Amino acid sequence: MKIKLNDPKIGTQPKFEHSFPDGFVLVIDTRENDALFKRPLKGLVTVRNTLATGDYSIRGFENGIAVERKNLSDLLSSLGGNRDRFKRELEKLKEYERKWIFVEATHQEALSYQEYSLMHPNAVRQSIVSIEIRLGIPFYFQPDRRQMERHLIDLFVNYYKVNREG
Repeated sequence: MKIKLNDPKIGTQPKFEHSFPDGFVLVIDTRENDALFKRPLKGLVTVRNTLATGDYSIRGFENGIAVERKNLSDLLSSLGGNRDRFKRELEKLKEYERKWIFVEATHQEALSYQEYSLMHPNAVRQSIVSIEIRLGIPFYFQPDRRQMERHLIDLFVNYYKVNREG
């Protein structure tokens, strides 16, 4: 990974630069409505395709690695009223070698009272813990899309290199 550290603003994130291995293609599920990478990264190849589960994967590894992305309202809906559908999706996802649930919110936001949700923060907390322990699917909370994109690319490129290049 190539990172520029010459940002003149103190306390800001370095510019996000990445070199992608030959053949690396990010697959974005066709049902992902508000997809990441609206501003494409230089050298990143993306395709839209229907994935069996999850919202993001790598071409050639669609049954081995996946990220399910949720914004805060979608997460609360999935843990509440749409729990049965979400549970079915997670049952498929648990079989993958590498899997994550990325939440576009801070951990504190997810565990705070939300005016549009009937879920108590303790119920949210217990649901997250249960998914992580029972299904082995970790949650990553990211405060903004850019950091979420960066984390996803770091995970996926590393996975690709290890599995493709050895």
